[in-house]
Amino acid sequence: MANVLSQEEVDSLLGGIGEGKVETGAGVPEIEGVVQTYDFSQKSVPVHLRLPALGMINERFINLVNETLSASIGSVVDVSVAEIDSVKFGDFCRSLPLPASLNIFKMEPLRGFAILVFEGWLVFAFVDAIFGGKCVSHVKLEGKSFTAIEGKITGRVVDTVLESLQKAWADVQELKMVCTRTEIDPQFAGIAKPNDMIIATKFNVNIGNFAGGMTVCLPYVMIEPIRKKLRDKFQGEKIETDQTWQKHIESRIQELDINLKCTLGTIKISGRELLGMKADDVLLMDQKADDPVVVSVGNKMKFTGYQGSINNKKAVRISEKINTE
Repeated sequence: MANVLSQEEVDSLLGGIGEGKVETGAGVPEIEGVVQTYDFSQKSVPVHLRLPALGMINERFINLVNETLSASIGSVVDVSVAEIDSVKFGDFCRSLPLPASLNIFKMEPLRGFAILVFEGWLVFAFVDAIFGGKCVSHVKLEGKSFTAIEGKITGRVVDTVLESLQKAWADVQELKMVCTRTEIDPQFAGIAKPNDMIIATKFNVNIGNFAGGMTVCLPYVMIEPIRKKLRDKFQGEKIETDQTWQKHIESRIQELDINLKCTLGTIKISGRELLGMKADDVLLMDQKADDPVVVSVGNKMKFTGYQGSINNKKAVRISEKINTE
C-alpha cells in the first residue's frame, strides 16, 4: 500500500499541474503515419459467413455430385451439407477420425492446396458399392490402412468429385481441380500452418444403408484473391441454351414479314424549289443510272445492288452485303 497516494498528495499533484509546476506529456510529438480503420464487428463474423457465394457453390456441387457419383459407383448416392465452419487448420486435423483418405488437390490458377477428406468408413463403402455389396459398416477401422485396390478406387471417386466441384465453381471463377497426392495421416497433409484459418465444409454421404462424411477443406489464404467474387450474395448463372426452344424461335423469326426499302437515288433542293414544284417537273438525281443502289431494312442499310427489270417488274440484283458492325 506504500505506492498509494494520500488525499493531500493527490491535491498537491493536481495543484502543481494546474499552476504549471509539474510537467505533463503535452509536448510529445505526434506519430506520423496513416491511421487504418479497424472494424471489430466485421472481424467477429466467421470467415465463411462473409463469403455467401460459397453457399451457392455448395448447392450446385450437391446437385452435380449426386448424379456423377451415383453413375461412377453404380449405386444411388445422396449428398447433403452437414455443416460449414471456419477453424484453425491444426484444430481441423485433430478432429479428423483415423484412418481417413486425405486427397490434396490444387485449384489452378490459385496458389496453394486444398484437401478433400473421405472418412475411413466412406472409403470402404465406395469399394463395397462398386463390387456389388450392400454398403454396411462391418469393417473395423482401428489400426487399418488402405490397400492398393482401395486406393485406386478412391482415386477414381476423387476425380469424379473434383470434376463436379470444378463445375460448381465455374460461374464464380474458372478453376482447374487437380489431385496431386493422397495421405492417411493429417500431419503429412501440410497445406497450411496450424494457426491458419480454413473453411471446412462437411457433407453427409448416404450410400444404400450407409452414411459417411466427406469434407472439403479450403485455406482462407488460398481463396483470398477472389474474395470479392465470393462476397456477392447473388451470382448470375451462365445461361444454358435450350436447343429445342432456340430452333422454335429461329423458325418463327424466319416466318416474319420484313419490309425492304430500296433507295434509287437522292437529291438536294432548296425550299424555294420545293415550293415551286409542279406536275411534269423532272428531278435530276445525284446518282447515275448504272450506280449501285442501297437496300435497307427499316433505317439500317443492309445490301447494295443494281436496278433492273424482270417480267415487266422493277428488280434489284444484290451485289454486296453491308457490314454495319
